[in-house]
Formats: sequence, C-alpha cells, structure tokens
Amino acid sequence: MAEESPAKKLRKRVEGFLCDVSPVKDVYFDAVLQHEGGKSKVVVFRPEDHVRFHRAEKTRSLVTLEDVVLQPSTESSRKMDVFYTHSSKMSCARDLRQAFNDSFSAGPQAVQLSELLDMHTKPSRVNINVKIIQEVQRRKGEVWDGQNLLRTEYAVADTTSCTSLTVWCEHSITVGEWYNITHISVREIRGKTSLSTTKDTHIVSIPSQDTAVAAQVPAETIKCDIIGANIKNVLICPCKHKMKSMALSSPTLYCISCNTHYKSTAIIMHFSGHLDLKRETGDVMKAKIEDEVIRSAVTVHPTASQKDIIKSFIALPAMQITMHKDVIVKMEDVTQKTEITPEDELPGKVEHGEESKFYSPPDYGILFNSQVRKRKSPD
Repeated sequence: MAEESPAKKLRKRVEGFLCDVSPVKDVYFDAVLQHEGGKSKVVVFRPEDHVRFHRAEKTRSLVTLEDVVLQPSTESSRKMDVFYTHSSKMSCARDLRQAFNDSFSAGPQAVQLSELLDMHTKPSRVNINVKIIQEVQRRKGEVWDGQNLLRTEYAVADTTSCTSLTVWCEHSITVGEWYNITHISVREIRGKTSLSTTKDTHIVSIPSQDTAVAAQVPAETIKCDIIGANIKNVLICPCKHKMKSMALSSPTLYCISCNTHYKSTAIIMHFSGHLDLKRETGDVMKAKIEDEVIRSAVTVHPTASQKDIIKSFIALPAMQITMHKDVIVKMEDVTQKTEITPEDELPGKVEHGEESKFYSPPDYGILFNSQVRKRKSPD
C-alpha cells in the first residue's frame, strides 16, 4: 500500500461550538471553535458554507467538522488551528451535550502592557491605553488579499511597561501623545510578543495617563561610504495591489487583482532593497532600505528605473546613516540630492534583493503554513 501523504495523515474530525464567525474575506472566512480543552481558530475555504456557520453560531448548535486539516498554531493560547477545505464537511447536532461558554466570544479586554507581557496564555485581541514614544520604521507590507499597505512600527509605553506596535495604513498619530487603541492583535512568535492593528481597530486620542515608562529604541549612527546597492522596484495599483512588472511607458497597465486597466500615471512605484556600507574602520556591512528613506536620499524621477536608483546611490558621497538593527531609518548630510534620469545601461548584472512581506494567504484547501517574514517584530 502506498504511503499516505503528510496532508492525508493530518485530516481529522473535530467538534465543538462556533463563535466569532467573520464576514467572508474574498475566498475564505474564519471562526473560533470552542471544544473540550480550549478553543481553535477555524479557517474556512468554502465561502458558500458561511450561512451554515453563521446559523450554527446563532443557535449555539454543537457542530462536527469532518475531514479537516489540523496544524500547530503560532498562538500560545491555541494548540492547533483547523483548516476547513473544499473536501471538508460540517454537520450540526441539536442535542447540546456541553454548555456554551460565553467567555470565549467576549470582546477584547483592556490590559496594561506589563500584565499582557507576563501572561502565560495571551488573548488574541486586547484594548490598550499607550503613549507613542517613537516612530521606529515606515515601510510597505503585503497583506492576505495581495494589497500592499503602509505599515508603521512604533515604540509605545504605558505606566507599567513598553513594547512595539505595528500600525497598518495611514493614521493620524502624533509622537508623544496618549491613545486608546482597541482590537489590537496579539501574537507570540519565538517567545516574543508582538502587537498589530486589525481591520476592527480604532485609535482615539486621550488625555495623559501619567508618566509613561521610558522606552529606548536601539539605534546606531555611522559615517560610511556606499560601495554597493541592490534596489528592487514594485508597481502598486490605486487599490494598493502589487502588479506584475511592466513598462510604465505603456498608456495603460493591467492589475490582475482588480481586473482593471489603469492609466500609467495612476500607478505608484515602490522601491526597496539593500546597500553595502563601508565604515570608516574598513568594515563592510549590508543594511536594508525602504522607499521612504530612498526618496529622502535621492530625487526619484517618475520614469526612473532600478538601474537609475542604483547608480545614484553609488554616486553619493560619504553619508551619516542611522540604523535600527539592520534597517536604515535615516540618511543625513546630503549636500545636494542626486537628480535621477533614465540611463541606458548599468554595467554588470544586478540580482533582485529579497522583498519583506506580511504574508498570510488562503490556499484553497491545500495544507499551508501561515508565515510572518519580518525585518522587525510586528502582524
């Protein structure tokens, strides 16, 4: 008999009560399954079953999910995640042999940072009152539906502790002010707690809550020569989707995600990559650089290419560069910005640098791993 595939071996039958059934998110939705011993996140890749899941939640029916895929969860509060694929089945039982526990579907609770960081089993979402200590980094990140959105990392603190918070999309946030931030996602990855805003998050300015704990963001400023560069450009449509590489000289560009042709002038060009830096001591190091810092160091012509950007960085004089870990957050002492104009050729072959993503897509029923690849701790 042929050996079963790993996915086949993991297909199981689970039962419990459904709560927190989300709206349909394009090709999937999620929910929480309360079962003996705790709760699990359920990711459903059959949008046509949304009505049945929602009805089971409202009637508090005991449900059985058959032929599902189980995968270890990245959340410390859950042991396993359940993937309800196109081959899975759901049945409901009116004989309620267990008691429904409302605590699993209760809304996020307000917590202090020290309390949250010390929790052995952390909630999936919380509400916090924090002071914005410092903006650490701004860059683009890709979300589950392919959109390329702005993500800003802040150092935040309350009167008990400090941590980092990733804020997705544009928000009117002022460093030094206090905010009430609700529906914050809490994750624990490799023993480190990360906080991130969600689609349900609300950020409201509040009066000062007394003296916040000082939060020092580690940074290093060095004077160095730029001896190498590897810059990648990505085209972003008006709806924030990443597009396939194509010539901006075309009058229109097509976005597969939107199924729409856009004027080339409506497309945003986003740059990222890394620089090779030579310190005054002679040591050479690599540092990542994002679009905002790139545009602060050189003047980007609307038709500038990857090669144009690379040549402009190589032409810069010695710079004062501030880094947080291995990411450039500021470049100073540019006496005159370099004007970038298209060039015909750049000698030598340039390899694309790795692009950082926030990546958590559905896979239409195939077992997958949700991953967060980061330069900094969020998602």
